Amino acid sequence: MARDIGIYLVKEKFPSTDILRDFVIQSGFSCVLDDEFDPLTFSGFLLCPVNGSPSGFSYLTREADSNELNRSEIPFVPDVVIVLSAGRYGDEWIAASATAGCIASLAEGLLVDYLTGDRYFADDAVKWAKTQLPDELSKSGKF
Repeated sequence: MARDIGIYLVKEKFPSTDILRDFVIQSGFSCVLDDEFDPLTFSGFLLCPVNGSPSGFSYLTREADSNELNRSEIPFVPDVVIVLSAGRYGDEWIAASATAGCIASLAEGLLVDYLTGDRYFADDAVKWAKTQLPDELSKSGKF
């Protein structure tokens, strides 16, 4: 069963792909994003190896829907929503949650865990991503 994460943001605040890739690594995640994708237009399966093992997740970029925004009480006006979808456990989830947390943090956006409904703004998005790691990785520091 897949689990989805939404990131609401203003596209002018989105960093370049190389800055995103480097920030994922600097944040302590051993995920390597493909530096050839355009994060504001890409849709499809995004390769993202974790600890050198093949992995990835589904990545969809779309315009923010006004009905959705009216219900979500976001304190800024996002124009883009990025939805990452991955398996609930394992490397797919590590890659997706790390990427989502870093995107939300860099772009000063809002991350929404669609399963729980929990919301995390930029300052807390990477912290949330680290809580999604399996305990053995969190304790070892190898994520």
